[in-house]
Amino acid sequence: MQLRIQTRLFLGFTLLSSILVSSSGYLYFSQTSKDLLDRVEETNMQQLYRYQEALDHIVQDMDRISAQVIYSTDIKNYLIEVNETDSSSFLSFTKRKKYEDLLASFNGPWFIASQINLISLSGFFLTYGKNMSILPDIEQRIEKVHWIKEALQLEGEKLLITPRINEWQENQELFFSLVRSFNFPPALTPAVVEIQQPYELLSETMELGQNKESQAKVFVIDDSGKQFYPNKKENKEQPEIPKLSGKVTEIKGAKSNESDIWIKLRSDYSGLTILIQQPKSVVMEPIIRLQKMTWLLGILGECISLVIAYILSAGIASPIRYLQTRLDKLSLDNMNISTTKKLRNTKEIASLYSTFEDMRTRLNDSLTEVLQAQKRENLAHLQAMYAQMNPHFLFNTLTSMASFAEESGFPEHARISQKLSNMLRYATQSVNNSVSLKQEIRYTIDYLELMQFRYEGQFSYTLLVDSSFDNEPVPKFLLQPLVENSFTHGFQQARPPWEIELSVESNEVNGYWLIRIKDNGSGFSNAAFKETQDLIQELNNGQIRQLDNLSAQGLGHIGIVNTLTRCHLFWNGQVQFTLNNLSRGMEFTISIRREA
Repeated sequence: MQLRIQTRLFLGFTLLSSILVSSSGYLYFSQTSKDLLDRVEETNMQQLYRYQEALDHIVQDMDRISAQVIYSTDIKNYLIEVNETDSSSFLSFTKRKKYEDLLASFNGPWFIASQINLISLSGFFLTYGKNMSILPDIEQRIEKVHWIKEALQLEGEKLLITPRINEWQENQELFFSLVRSFNFPPALTPAVVEIQQPYELLSETMELGQNKESQAKVFVIDDSGKQFYPNKKENKEQPEIPKLSGKVTEIKGAKSNESDIWIKLRSDYSGLTILIQQPKSVVMEPIIRLQKMTWLLGILGECISLVIAYILSAGIASPIRYLQTRLDKLSLDNMNISTTKKLRNTKEIASLYSTFEDMRTRLNDSLTEVLQAQKRENLAHLQAMYAQMNPHFLFNTLTSMASFAEESGFPEHARISQKLSNMLRYATQSVNNSVSLKQEIRYTIDYLELMQFRYEGQFSYTLLVDSSFDNEPVPKFLLQPLVENSFTHGFQQARPPWEIELSVESNEVNGYWLIRIKDNGSGFSNAAFKETQDLIQELNNGQIRQLDNLSAQGLGHIGIVNTLTRCHLFWNGQVQFTLNNLSRGMEFTISIRREA
């Protein structure tokens, strides 16, 4: 598309200012966003270090108590003896009380641990803490607990167990625990010590320093990916914790298009990883507010730039536009008298004016010569027209022949001559005008009756037309080419008698009216049927084939392609075509949507 010089200059100035504004804004926001994310990362890392220190302190207290228990000679001897004595005797009860007091000394008067449990695979269980009640089926519960075997495999190393419901007491409170195994010889029954802490202690620790209005979430997991905090049973809508490759990772949400920023820190002592999740939209909210303000200022600056660009481009293009106006007013009548005022804005424009004057003079001389040549050519055409045969001569001759045949006792020949005269008169009218369906059918009937005369009774036709459609406008030469197709192709390989049925009817279901042509010939060949179906499919889909060649075909070359394409253009696409090969012959249907 060609643009005016003013438009080009205006777009150039506008594009330059837009690039400067957008690039500077992009660089500014990119750097500002990076700085903000760095500050958020630094703040969250400081919070993570505080969480790590608090968690390590809790685990250290639990680990210290567990170490005192497993390295206590008295505790080890007691676990060995308890398998050899009767647990129901008074002596056994006295010893049990003694070692409960020993566990109390490890725990201290302030209950550093909520509960200390000694567990043997033989079914022995000794506890000390805030809850001294034990469930009666303790031996069966010891057999079902899977983490005891995991602790025994670590051979004395600590094992942190995720929060869960207490297996040993009747209360249903959540606990997390640290477990160590005793280093007994293989011949002795394995045993472990479990140090329990309530989940509330973990929850209170992780909530310290949190802003209640912040949307940041804190998670704690172990090396196997099991979640320590928050407990999944408390909140069913917790997100799936991703596996992070670095300390800071941006991850797109699985159920939304928003991204979250994850920051993690792992404690080498406890083996726990602390993560903070923040929605990126919340983190970037200050930048977004600043971005909106900057965009408003940028739009204002862009508007001012547009005004300046328009003034500059108009000042440069105004002389050229004046020359264009003068050129538009130039015509054959004033070619030799048209003048242009001299403009001296720039040297280039003055030179352009001088060139225009020279061009006008030469063009005036050339047009004079062309007009003389055109007069001579028109005279030659006029002479050729006089040499052509007047169509009325043919009409009058056929009419005279019909009258002569009627007077001579040949009424059939007179009728045929009259039909041929009617067809010739119809065909010599303008092909660009539409006709009524009644006129087109009358022309087609004339053709069919001529074919009946030609084939001497071997051909017949049936006409079923709803008279309510007589005045429907249709393109000229719509029906006759389609009917002629039956003689050209359908009847060549079929034995007479031949029949053609032409019907016009209404389809009340979908608001269409139908033109249907049916014959009893041999139908379309496979190649012709496929080619015609392809054409119909294209037209039904709104595609027009060889549109630039339609006007060049002429009446003598109108075939199915041109006929159907003319129908599609005439009814503005509100038409559908259907072609079917029957057991004998073919059926072609044109469906036209009726206007409301």
